[in-house]
Amino acid sequence: MNAENDTGPENQEADEVSIDSSPPTSDESESTSEKPLPLASCVRWMVLGEKTVASLFLLVIVSTMAAQVFARYVFNAPFQWSEEVARLALIWMTFISAAFVMAEGRHIAVDMISSRVGDGGKLFIECMSYVVVAATCLLLLIGGASFVWYVGKVGSPALGVPKSWWYGAGMVGLLLMAVHSLVNLFQVWMTGKPIPRETHVEEEAFRLEMEQCE
Repeated sequence: MNAENDTGPENQEADEVSIDSSPPTSDESESTSEKPLPLASCVRWMVLGEKTVASLFLLVIVSTMAAQVFARYVFNAPFQWSEEVARLALIWMTFISAAFVMAEGRHIAVDMISSRVGDGGKLFIECMSYVVVAATCLLLLIGGASFVWYVGKVGSPALGVPKSWWYGAGMVGLLLMAVHSLVNLFQVWMTGKPIPRETHVEEEAFRLEMEQCE
């Protein structure tokens, strides 16, 4: 009886030590593994600003064309500037949208090789893709800057807006895409693994359909 009473506290301490040394739960492991990417908040604000600007240009297109249709068929007095405004807004919306689509990784891509290699191969291919995209955008930006400056002397027929405002949309879009590519490259370099992307239902359905056809 005395031996059992003496060893009782020691057994309790051993049980407490074993409980404390137990592996972390799944929630703790998930919280430690899901670390935010470097510059994630900066990218989030950039994408939000680009989406806002693109939405405003889309609103300009819709409102301008609606006003043109109303003026043409109701008052029989169409505007002369509506087509140019809608075209200019469409150009800017296209290149601004290409920037945040680049940030979200939703551009059209061919993954025939990356889907058949390991993690190291996927990491190398993703890094090289960001380098190629950033270099291409910067080369086009440098080469097109002089052309944009040259056509700035010419104005549009209806509004008289310099042509540099038209072609400048491409320069802004290329600059933003280059920035997003370099930021993505930095994130991959710091984390050592590809950037996780959201899985879309349409993409998964398309892959299942292709697998069934094979």
